Amino acid sequence: MKADPKGPGHFPELLDWIASLRTALAGDSSTANLEAHRTQLIAVRDRINVWMQDHPEDYR
Repeated sequence: MKADPKGPGHFPELLDWIASLRTALAGDSSTANLEAHRTQLIAVRDRINVWMQDHPEDYR
């Protein structure tokens, strides 16, 4: 997204959602931590999917 020709400013919401998820995970990709944050992981995935459906020109 950051390398998109439209620039990273085209995806501010998505980058914010991903950043907040990374902060919550704190670099720990263990199964226990992912399970603990399962709801947030799924919510971010779903929000990104909905955003992308509204921006079909951005599908790659």
